[in-house]
Amino acid sequence: MSTSSMQGWQTGISEVVSDGSDEEVIVRGHRLSDLVGSIGFAEMMFLLLAGRLPTPAQARVLDALMVASMEHGIAPPSMISRCFASYGTTIQAAMAGGILAFGDIMGGAGEQFARLLAEAVQGGGETADATLAAKARDIVAAARQQSARIPGFGIPLHGADPRAPKMLAVARAEDIHGPHCRLAELIEAELAAAGRAVPMNLDGVSAAVILDLGFPWQATRLFLLTPRSVSMAAHFLEEQGQQTRWRHLPADEIDYTGPQPDAG
Repeated sequence: MSTSSMQGWQTGISEVVSDGSDEEVIVRGHRLSDLVGSIGFAEMMFLLLAGRLPTPAQARVLDALMVASMEHGIAPPSMISRCFASYGTTIQAAMAGGILAFGDIMGGAGEQFARLLAEAVQGGGETADATLAAKARDIVAAARQQSARIPGFGIPLHGADPRAPKMLAVARAEDIHGPHCRLAELIEAELAAAGRAVPMNLDGVSAAVILDLGFPWQATRLFLLTPRSVSMAAHFLEEQGQQTRWRHLPADEIDYTGPQPDAG
């Protein structure tokens, strides 16, 4: 594998212009001063990632996903940012700590499901409902044979995640409901037919929607981390305002299982 020095960077994302006659930032071929006030956050996010401005429908779906993903109570990431507030850290440290809590078990299931969907759809070529239904049956059968759960389904805090059906409805209304959303819904139906209904959660619907928006599966976590970072900041500021100090587990709630010192 070849190595690269710190010289010779190349980017197609942006250029800073300052030549005495023009002070500007060029972003994906657009003057930033023209974008400010004329597009929203979701459109700018789409532009940076996809290299082009979204259609109005794509922008509305992405914006809806940002809203759906922004807040979910004192979940582990916001709990961490609140603890950081009680320890006297900075807001950026608290947000970074919350983001670092996301992994394969908590917050990362969307990426796993997106990869499964992308490989299933791309590998099949044809995306007729009958073909997708067969794929859904195979996916559920394989999971049951391995006694494994399919990522993107089920959630401890809800009997059924209220965000998933709403996001699917928005995607359908904006005609962004493509083969990945259809396959996700068919997997959900197949799980129910197999004996136990396990509704799709936010991770699952996010995976399907971002793929139908045209983004690669590798970008999935970005669409949760970006909005949820605002939640972490909000929880940090609220905790800071409550003036708590040193959030911790009381010693009497911790069971020591190691050896005791000799009595002598």
